[in-house]
Amino acid sequence: MHLRIKAVAMAMAVATVGAVAIPAASASANVSQGYVTGSGTWTDDWGDEGPISASTRSYNNVVAMWQKILLADGYLAASGVDCRFGPATTAATKRWQSDRGLVSDGVVGPKTLAKAATRLSTYESWFYYDGLGSNFVYFGRLADGKWDMSLGPDLEWKPLAYTYASFSICS
Repeated sequence: MHLRIKAVAMAMAVATVGAVAIPAASASANVSQGYVTGSGTWTDDWGDEGPISASTRSYNNVVAMWQKILLADGYLAASGVDCRFGPATTAATKRWQSDRGLVSDGVVGPKTLAKAATRLSTYESWFYYDGLGSNFVYFGRLADGKWDMSLGPDLEWKPLAYTYASFSICS
């Protein structure tokens, strides 16, 4: 429990640096924007995102986000978080989808991301995915609507981009 409180405190401190401003407009995203984006109520931001899969946008920061969600829920090993949507990520995605009553196709599109978003919570100006047990993934939403994420041993924050992989863990 002490480790969980410490992790939450660290994430809060880091998220405060990139404070989230939430405009009043409704969410409307498009992969062509290049990022996971949203506006207005954050709870509907992920329902129009994707797709990512082994054959579509398979190497980027959004893949890292999805892999962290799979890790948080116990479907993927930490060594599997590499920003590449390969065979292990595809198999883990299919199991995750099946366990939640979704079409088990290995494609992470709006329905899969909307289901994942039901596990998002907020604390002040930052967001977290509440995975299995005490496994969390920390997010922010910047003033321009772009979502970012904390990843890696240095808690580096990077935008959730569909067009590039910039986390140090992405090799």
